Amino acid sequence: MSEFISHQEAARTADDVQTPATDTTEPILPTGWPLRIVLAMIRGVPTLIVLALLAGLAMWGHHSGWKLPSFSELTGGGQTTAVEWCDEHGVAEADCISCNAELLPKGQLFGWCDEHGVQECVLHHPQLAQLKETPIITPEDMDRAARAIAIRPRTNNDPLCKMHLRRIQFPSIDAVNRAGIDIGLVDRGPVVESVKTTGQIVYDPTRVAQLSSRANGIVSRVQINVGDQVRQGDLLALVDAVELGRVKSQLVESLVQLDLAKKVARRLTGLGEGTVPGKRIEEAQSAQIELEVAVQKTMETLSNLGVPIDENVILQRSIPEIQEELKLLGIPPAIRAEIKSSQASTNLLPIVSPRDGIVVLRSAVAGEVVDAGRPLFTIADTSLMWLQLNVRLEQAEQIAIGQKIVFHPDGTDRAAIGAVTWISTDVDVDTRTVRVRGELVNDDGNLRSETFGAGEIIIREEPNAIVVASDAIHWEGSCYVAFVRDKDYFKDGSFKVFHTRSVRPGATMGDNTEVIAGLLPGEVVVTKGSGILRAELLKGDLGAG
Repeated sequence: MSEFISHQEAARTADDVQTPATDTTEPILPTGWPLRIVLAMIRGVPTLIVLALLAGLAMWGHHSGWKLPSFSELTGGGQTTAVEWCDEHGVAEADCISCNAELLPKGQLFGWCDEHGVQECVLHHPQLAQLKETPIITPEDMDRAARAIAIRPRTNNDPLCKMHLRRIQFPSIDAVNRAGIDIGLVDRGPVVESVKTTGQIVYDPTRVAQLSSRANGIVSRVQINVGDQVRQGDLLALVDAVELGRVKSQLVESLVQLDLAKKVARRLTGLGEGTVPGKRIEEAQSAQIELEVAVQKTMETLSNLGVPIDENVILQRSIPEIQEELKLLGIPPAIRAEIKSSQASTNLLPIVSPRDGIVVLRSAVAGEVVDAGRPLFTIADTSLMWLQLNVRLEQAEQIAIGQKIVFHPDGTDRAAIGAVTWISTDVDVDTRTVRVRGELVNDDGNLRSETFGAGEIIIREEPNAIVVASDAIHWEGSCYVAFVRDKDYFKDGSFKVFHTRSVRPGATMGDNTEVIAGLLPGEVVVTKGSGILRAELLKGDLGAG
């Protein structure tokens, strides 16, 4: 028993002695320290990279003098170790025409053109144009420029502007293409300048007639209706006027008395003064003259009533024939036949059209009692209509008699063409506008009175002006410029140059702009991408400042 226990204790003691040798936790301590160092180094890699980049940037800045990329980087002509590079102008130092002007001399400079408002005017000096052959400037070109300047105020270039002396150079055609530069051609095309305003169509009041009866009466007959086309002399209506019948009877009575007086005067004159006293003959002659005057007055009264009678009818016809003529005096023959079969009143006063036109108003009704002077019909000649426009005061001085007018009535796509016929001498106190009147041809009758619309007064129309894409012209703070490609651009070994040209723009129409002076047809200008050239100009100005 004691031996068994001793053996157990011996075994326990042996286990206690072996335990430290078999414990796995203690050996990890010496192997974990290198791993921790590796992990710490991995976590520090980003910081080392940033430090390396900053060190590289510092070295580059120290080497380059902390300068921004030059024009050479923008245009694709980077500096090489083999060629000295002009960083300011982006080309090889040996080829830089800005630094070495003798490489491409500018030639004679003519300075400011006071007539056209540009530097180095190609209208006066066409040899300055970048064209293979010197163009011919015609008198029409000079007249066109003069009209464009005179017709309305233009933005003026500053005579002290020096932008025209600058030239932008590229190292190669490929550099131009990489810069995204596009070109356009200076061309010829139509130019229209106008003053736009609102307007209203009305009847020409000199072609409108309001007709009424010249005597009180009753409307006996109406021949026409609103909208009917009538011609001068057409019968519109008949009015039964008692006054007219009285004047006709008075005329017949005067004629009968005059005929009797003539017979008496002839008989007494034939007997001679020995038989009849001279006083008696004088009285007979005086009575004849008074009756002749009475006949004339009655005829004038008929004429005032609108039914004149020919004096030859009075002198050459008998009393019964005169009475027959007076019965339907002034009534057209076609209507007389109808009236003769139905009525024979001598009181019928005809109302006839004094002109060709359209009946635009009728207020006469058969059987109605009318007073003299009350309008019964309105006849309008619509072949020519008036257009009334309101022009702003500051634009009124550009308007002249005879200028073309294009009017677009509201609600239609049609355009009516006319001309300015009158310009008011006063200004509307409320709207501060000047009234302008034009005449519009209306042969088709589609224009209607009281129509509103948009009016356009053409103040200048040039069918053959010089035009260019609007993107080609830039305002540089004191002058307008365009970039013109050198005429030898594609020659082998030539400098790839764009000349800064002083220009005077005129009217703008959509995507195109008129060039009053500064460019000539056939020249090539920069359109798309011209901002790069403009930035180079501005950089040069800042450097000069």
